[in-house]
Amino acid sequence: MKKISVDHLARVEGSGGISATIDGKVVTDVKFSIYEGPRLVERLTVGKTPEEVVNIVPRICAICTISHKYAALRAMENALSIKVSTKVSLLRDLMHLGEMIESHSLHIYYLTLPDYVGFPSAIAMASKFELEVKVALEMKEFGNHIMKTASGRYIHGENPVIGGFGKFPTREELIWIRSRAIQFMPFILKTVSLFCELDYPDCPEEDTVYACCHPDQNKYGLVGDEIMLSTGEIINKDDYKSLTNEFVVSHSYAKHSRYREKPYSVGALARVNNLGEKLKGQAGKMYKKYFNPRWRRNPLFNNAAQALEILYAFERIPKSVDKMLRLSSSPIAEYTKKEGKGTGIVEAPRGLLIHSYEISDGLVSYTDLITPTAQNAEDIERYCYIAAQKLLEAGDEDKIKDRMDLVVRAYDPCISCSAHMAEVKKAPAEDWKAKLAAIKEKAPPMFVGVGNRNRSDDGAGVELALELKKLGVCDVYLESELEKHRILWEYKDLRPLILFDAVDFKEAPGKVTLLPLNYVIDKTRLSHKILPFISMQMRYKHLKNAYMLGIQPESIEEGTKISRPVRQAILKVLKEIKN
Repeated sequence: MKKISVDHLARVEGSGGISATIDGKVVTDVKFSIYEGPRLVERLTVGKTPEEVVNIVPRICAICTISHKYAALRAMENALSIKVSTKVSLLRDLMHLGEMIESHSLHIYYLTLPDYVGFPSAIAMASKFELEVKVALEMKEFGNHIMKTASGRYIHGENPVIGGFGKFPTREELIWIRSRAIQFMPFILKTVSLFCELDYPDCPEEDTVYACCHPDQNKYGLVGDEIMLSTGEIINKDDYKSLTNEFVVSHSYAKHSRYREKPYSVGALARVNNLGEKLKGQAGKMYKKYFNPRWRRNPLFNNAAQALEILYAFERIPKSVDKMLRLSSSPIAEYTKKEGKGTGIVEAPRGLLIHSYEISDGLVSYTDLITPTAQNAEDIERYCYIAAQKLLEAGDEDKIKDRMDLVVRAYDPCISCSAHMAEVKKAPAEDWKAKLAAIKEKAPPMFVGVGNRNRSDDGAGVELALELKKLGVCDVYLESELEKHRILWEYKDLRPLILFDAVDFKEAPGKVTLLPLNYVIDKTRLSHKILPFISMQMRYKHLKNAYMLGIQPESIEEGTKISRPVRQAILKVLKEIKN
């Protein structure tokens, strides 16, 4: 029995992991673990006014704050029998499109594209795709600008209110958004071609059920009052529990969902699979050009679907602005009801988002929030299981970890939303020793000492490397020697590489920690500027086999004296490497 784990999923929102348990030639279990604890937002809303609640619930997450606000507004207005004007609906749709552009552009360019072009990060990818990285950032900023203009702030804006908006954008602001959207179109078309033409692996591929909003007016859209399934079934928004059927699992702080005892998927791929035939304009042409049966079976095509939706959003913005410019602003709709039940459904960037409320005597008495990532959790595990089993049978066990990582990232999970307290796990004492021994068993490691000897404990990595050289240990280098030896990006084998450095983990001085270098780059603050060098020069296959042995510094002030706890840590490490 063995376990293959991605303990810390990189390039996703939030903290989670994926693991597969293997017994011989059989994958016995796959778990998508959500480490972030429940936020108890639903309980926080009870006893609050509807106005307070629509400002509380978007705080679940800053990534899809607009979608949560929109779903909450629709639910409250359903409960209170409020009808909003056409201009209010258009402006809400505009701010929603801004969020789609911001979220999708971040995900496909900065989080997923590096996987397919052989780079560990967007920073590294910029060496070859400089234009794409820069324009994608501009596209993301444009989405942010739309959200700020419509909702008042980039995140958690308070301008959208029950019954309307506190303030409508000026004519000049809307015209600028319209013009800017048109300017982006040549790059957007290239974006669709790029992501639709990527070579997506055919493992995993298997049928699933897709669920999304059934849009108003039977067009491609992101809101509605019904849920549409790829089976052809239609579910009224108030009957959403017949789809979601939430249940608790022991390995995650997020509930899971199953429809008729089977997993299902939501998200951009669900929308394109269910509604793609309704796309018009350039988005419709691109859909007809690139869509094929693999989109219905392979979750990796969610990246292509998000690119297609960016095009849809950019085409729709000028039309929405033109309609708004012809309409006069309307006052906020008032209400007198103090009792009611209402459900609001919208398509968040990651899929179907459901808000449901009950109001009693003017206060919220019940809240139910069901997020896209929680709904996707079962299918994420299923597709990772399929990938792991097929790769195992093909003798490609070494590919399982990366493929599971790829699958999870394709779903663009919003882990903070899915969790709805936090658990703190401490590694066993001296855990780094066992990890070091395991690395040494693979092959003799190469070592690089990193740091600044003129800044007290920041010289720990260099000091450690110099001591190893004195002991005659082979393949030990200093940071200053990297350019000369070019070992980080030219060595042909996959021997482990261990960097020594002072790393601020917010632990007691002298604490030794050994982690994958990717994790350290993503999650901690290095005490110097080696990151750009590593990101730009190391090949991805080597970076995946690299580690950081970090020692918690006591001080990095000017001076050459290394503190007592850090000196003791250096001696401990020397002893373990010599053994």
